Amino acid sequence: MQKLLFITWSVSYGYGTEKSLAAVLNKFDDSKYDISILPLFKYSNNSIFNCNIKILDPIIDYTNSELDKAEELKKYYSLLANPLLFNKWIREKYDCIIACNHNAPSYFASYIVGGKKIIWIRGDMAELDYTELDKNTKEYKQVKQEYEMQANVLKAFDEIVVISKVTQDTLKELFGITKNVVKISNSVDSDKIKLLSKEAVDIPEKKIFTTLGRIDYNKNQILLLKAAKELKKQRNDFMIYILGDGDYRPRLEKYIKDNRLNENVKIIGFVENPYPYVKSSIATVLTSLSEGFSLALVESVMLNTPIISTDVGVARELIENYNCGTIIDYDEKELAQVLLKYLNRYDGYKERFNIDDEYELKTEIDKTIAIIEKVLGKASMDLKFKKLPYPEYTINYYDLNNISIQSDTMYVLRVLKDNVPYEYLINRKSNNDKLIVFNNGAIAGGNVNVPVFQRHSWAKQIKTSAVFCMDPTIYINNYLQLGWGIGKNENYYLENSSLILKKIIEKMNISLDNTVIYGTSAGGYLSIIMGIYLKGAKVVADNAQLDTTRWIFKEALDSIITFCFDNISDSLKYRERFSIVDVFEKNNYVPKIYLHVNLCSLADNSTQLIPFLYSMEKSDNISEYNDIEVILHYEKEKGHNGLSYNDAINFLYKILDKN
Repeated sequence: MQKLLFITWSVSYGYGTEKSLAAVLNKFDDSKYDISILPLFKYSNNSIFNCNIKILDPIIDYTNSELDKAEELKKYYSLLANPLLFNKWIREKYDCIIACNHNAPSYFASYIVGGKKIIWIRGDMAELDYTELDKNTKEYKQVKQEYEMQANVLKAFDEIVVISKVTQDTLKELFGITKNVVKISNSVDSDKIKLLSKEAVDIPEKKIFTTLGRIDYNKNQILLLKAAKELKKQRNDFMIYILGDGDYRPRLEKYIKDNRLNENVKIIGFVENPYPYVKSSIATVLTSLSEGFSLALVESVMLNTPIISTDVGVARELIENYNCGTIIDYDEKELAQVLLKYLNRYDGYKERFNIDDEYELKTEIDKTIAIIEKVLGKASMDLKFKKLPYPEYTINYYDLNNISIQSDTMYVLRVLKDNVPYEYLINRKSNNDKLIVFNNGAIAGGNVNVPVFQRHSWAKQIKTSAVFCMDPTIYINNYLQLGWGIGKNENYYLENSSLILKKIIEKMNISLDNTVIYGTSAGGYLSIIMGIYLKGAKVVADNAQLDTTRWIFKEALDSIITFCFDNISDSLKYRERFSIVDVFEKNNYVPKIYLHVNLCSLADNSTQLIPFLYSMEKSDNISEYNDIEVILHYEKEKGHNGLSYNDAINFLYKILDKN
């Protein structure tokens, strides 16, 4: 099942973008897609989504009676400014992330590490055209900054969906983007709205016009009221219904009262079923300053009601293709004359508009699924880490005692314990009873979905048997590039992995005395702690972290604490997972260790080795203590990079040959 995340402004009102999104997603196959929606804001408890669609907690819940607006806005902007913090908020992994508009939804979607990404531009991006503004104004600087942010964010998306030709043209003109752009028009379930339009409602004997949408500055309903004032000078047998609600409602109500339009204009508010009003109207009027699409216009045409609209969204497309209305300018006298023309010629008969299936719900569903499947298919082709060409065998932990280890072949053994996969690439050579265990260092870029075994090609070159270990901590979140075996909450993955490996080595009929564990950087850290659980094995650690809290790349530790612990404070309970000295003291044991450190690596000698030695000076209560040999070398060009293949293998052979 594919996990999809849709990020949208809100899911509260049931008009516009939300209505269109719900119409499409409610028809998705829930046996194939696991759908979650993250609304940035919640304004009401309305929901028009099927129960199988998970609505995540909003960033700001305006329905909360105890809401501290200032504090919640502070949280919102801190998430907007901090991708790591937002990834913690999300926590889950998703196969595909869909931003349901530009601006904030697209910013947040771009932050999520891993998963393919689609931006579904439903608004008019012309608002980001700063070139028309005065360079000396604050507005110019602000809009230019927003433009630059959006231009940068657009690069994060694999596909761009636009909902109208207007949006497509703006994308090309403003950002120069023409590739990976597909037009998917918003749609209507025509059968459903035609059925709903038959519902009985009280309609006055006057001829009516209808306008739908949120009452706000952008919808510009005040223009329609001014036109009504002009129209009333010539005719009084009309009624304008305003279906919607919003911040500007008090202003409209005042205008209606002040200009004595009460008998000609009525604000009905939000209506669950607006279609009887639309069907009974002479025309649907839209006076918006900008629109990405305007579903209300398509619905009107499907109900054979003409449209009168400013040149926004899909208005011109509909009017040019189906001769179904009139484009107007932002002039109340012009609009009044257009309304008068419609009044004068209306005789109760409506022309039928044969609108094609481009705007049908099934078309939008099919196209939406197709674009999602396209990027998911691309994901499998573009995986940075592909499965290695070795056979894989998966067993449950309780079957571990019953397995036998194959010889002279390389394969992956996956052991499931508490639904966590512990994975090992095994190469047991029948002619050699010595073993090198390899641990991974950091995995650049993260976003790991398959087991990664660094240096796996060495197995065929070396004379000993080999086991390569994968740290399942990396799977917890796509953001992680290393895991230090930390695990999840109380479940310590490195301990589990080490004890499983101990059983595997026993099944290989190789003694721990003939085993050496090797790793560089984070792999060196894993190897040292693994040596505690594989008592008798030697450890070779190259430029290893010894105290992760001192690691020079602080964001690595921040990521671990963020994603590995549901409550950050819980990490303080497990000091031994973060410090080699603490794990020595807890287990009262120090394995035989060979520490290779490059004197030319600031990340290793002054921030790791020296504090480690200082801490070990004070650890005088460890009863079982093997020597730690520190091998200092001077390689200016290498820095934190580990030993070469020849140097590493020759040293490992030397250690194994001591037995």
